Parts: sequence; C-alpha cells; structure tokens
Amino acid sequence: MIKKFLTLGIILLFVSVGIQPTLATNQYNVFFEEAIKQKINNYYKGEYISLYYANMSFYFEKNEKNSGSISGCVSTHPYDLYFNADLDELKIELIINYTAEMNYTLKWPFNFAPILAYGVRIQNISKYEWEYFKLKHHGYFKRTGNFSIVFDVDMSSVESGDLIIIQPILYSILFQDMEMVSSPDNINKSLICFIRFIYHIPIINRLLLTNWIFPILGNYKWNSFMFSNLYLYFI
Repeated sequence: MIKKFLTLGIILLFVSVGIQPTLATNQYNVFFEEAIKQKINNYYKGEYISLYYANMSFYFEKNEKNSGSISGCVSTHPYDLYFNADLDELKIELIINYTAEMNYTLKWPFNFAPILAYGVRIQNISKYEWEYFKLKHHGYFKRTGNFSIVFDVDMSSVESGDLIIIQPILYSILFQDMEMVSSPDNINKSLICFIRFIYHIPIINRLLLTNWIFPILGNYKWNSFMFSNLYLYFI
C-alpha cells in the first residue's frame, strides 16, 4: 500500500512540474499579446499616426567679417510600433522641431542675413519636406518651430509577423553671406545670388528651392544625417 502511495505521489509530482512551465508560458503569451494590443490602441488613432521624431538646432555667431563659429546638434527618437497586419492603409507623420539662433556683433561691413534650410526625407521615398527662412543681418535672433512629413507604408504585401524598418534622413543647409556652409567644395557664387533672389518670390521659391535646389545640395553627405530608425511590427 505504501509503495502505491509513493508511486502515485511521484507521478503527480512529475505532472505538476510539467504543467507549471506550460501555465507560465501561456500567462506570458497572454500578457505579451495584451501589451501589444495596448500599444496598437495607443499609437494608431485617426487618419495617421503622428510621432515627434527629431530636434534640430543650429547656432552661429560672427564678430569679424571672415571669421565666426558654428555649432549644432540633432537628436532623434527611435520607435518600436505595432500594427494590425490587415490594415488597408497606414500613414505616418514625423514631426521635426527646430531651433535657429544667431548673434552677429559686427556692424560693418554689411553682412547678408543667413538663410537656413532644414529638411527630411524617408529613404526609398523620393518625397522631401523643407522648412527654410532668413534670419537677421546683424544682432541676436532666435527662431523656433516645427515641420513634418507624412508618408504611406505599403501594405499591399504585409503579413502577420513582418517587420518594416523606416530610415529617415535629415538635412541642414546654411548660407552665410555668399558662401554655403558644410559644402564639399566652393559652390558657385552665382548660384548663391540666385537662391537669395528667388527666396523673395513666394511661388517660384517653393517650386525651385524645395523641389530642385535644396534636394540637390542636401544630398551632399556633409549636409545629411541618418539617426534612429522606426521599427514597424505587424501582428
């Protein structure tokens, strides 16, 4: 009789040991699935998902005609995003905050006001978005703001378990006087004159600067930056 009880106890022990990992695994899977569903509910609301992606800042000063200092920094936010694989369409908006700060203490000779352009593009997508503006020719000035780019994720062949990596590219272009800063070689001064001229023509500047000139100049590696990726998981 004692042997039977011992045998039954050993069998029950092995059964309970086998069940506990299974229960723990099932509980973890339920918790993980609920966590993903919560992320989906939090992230994707409305026509598209809006993400604060980057902060870009630029500071430059000049106290002599041919000398000065320039500094800047860019910080970006990585994202792990979860979406339903059966979405008909998926649009994402990346928002870029920017700051431009200058301090020119030289009153004479005259300095042209700096022109600064910030840009963003999604790799493998030809669309660019630019924010550009002119600062002051003398004194202290600071400008802050933001701009964004909205792009579509191709959902035509997405299946559950897929991962899509989005790689944004950021740009900064600075024109000081008749020079372009961070250029691999001396840009023709006639081009700088042309840029300064068409800057003041509202319709033409949008067509030429944003669609043609800035994308060409921005693609020099001195003016482009690749930082944090966006990881899109589909379930």
